[in-house]
Amino acid sequence: MKSTHISTLSVSLALRSSTAKLQASLPRLQQELVTGKHADSGLSLGAESRKLASFKNDINHISRLIDTNAQVKTRLSMTQESMSRLNGLASDLMNAVGIVLGDPSENFAAELTANNVLAEMTAILNTQANGVFLFSGVNSDTKPIADYAGGPGKAAFDAAFLGHFGFTKNDPAAAALTAADIDNFLTVSAEPLFMGAAWNTNMSTATDEVTISRISAGVTAETSVSANDASFRRLMLAAVVGVELYDSNLGGEALQQVSEYIISSAGSAAGSLTELQGETGLVEERLRRASDHLTAQKSLLETFASEMESIDPYKTSIELNTLLTQVETSYSITSRIQTLSIMRFL
Repeated sequence: MKSTHISTLSVSLALRSSTAKLQASLPRLQQELVTGKHADSGLSLGAESRKLASFKNDINHISRLIDTNAQVKTRLSMTQESMSRLNGLASDLMNAVGIVLGDPSENFAAELTANNVLAEMTAILNTQANGVFLFSGVNSDTKPIADYAGGPGKAAFDAAFLGHFGFTKNDPAAAALTAADIDNFLTVSAEPLFMGAAWNTNMSTATDEVTISRISAGVTAETSVSANDASFRRLMLAAVVGVELYDSNLGGEALQQVSEYIISSAGSAAGSLTELQGETGLVEERLRRASDHLTAQKSLLETFASEMESIDPYKTSIELNTLLTQVETSYSITSRIQTLSIMRFL
């Protein structure tokens, strides 16, 4: 018969090794019990971990779209507010000029209103949100509208008047100009400065192309408004005509024509602004629906991912308690073996 030699040392070492393995599992189980998720999804799920990774990638992608849409929503809201203010300015200008039609002595008050409209309009069209100019088109980092006073716009208007009549607006000869003369000047020489290519040369650095944003998977929308829109140009034209020609040597008949032209132009601009606000409102509604859909999608994917990652807390708790009992038992046995000695039996 063959006997095998087993020492207390070898038994003790074996128990220590077993105890170490048991202890190594403790942090994992404790983490899972606290977080409610697998400590190592790849190890726990195996091939299914690819599906979990796909869910998480989709969740991150959707989250970025939702965040982008929130920024776009803010810009569109500010754009709507700006256009409402511009519509109010158009009304202010028409009201002030309407008073002039009944009382020519109010020319100075109308001129002041036109100056205020021009200044406020410039400030509104240069509105920024988070460093982005709302009305610059795709040139979102560039201020779109130049100041009129002292700028190329003012110089161009003065040059147009001089070129059309052969004298300046403050020349005594201007008093002899008729309503037909002024109407011809406004239509032939003044309008092209704002409604034609000269607008981009003298007043605007905005692009006609507006910002296009992806608001959902495969769905895009025009999410900005350009300062080059005809409604803005025409309102600024009306304001400039008031600023320049109420401060001139024109006679009563010519000034009457100026007032009628301003009211007509400002009214046309207000109507176009209202339409533009409606179009922007439709984009806002599309954005809201897209964001709601994305939020629902994200919630569903998060539910799927959570179900895959989640552990059974009851089962894990039992496993942890069992493991702790085994570790304690192992410690106890190891301690008793280490106290064994043949000398105690001699």
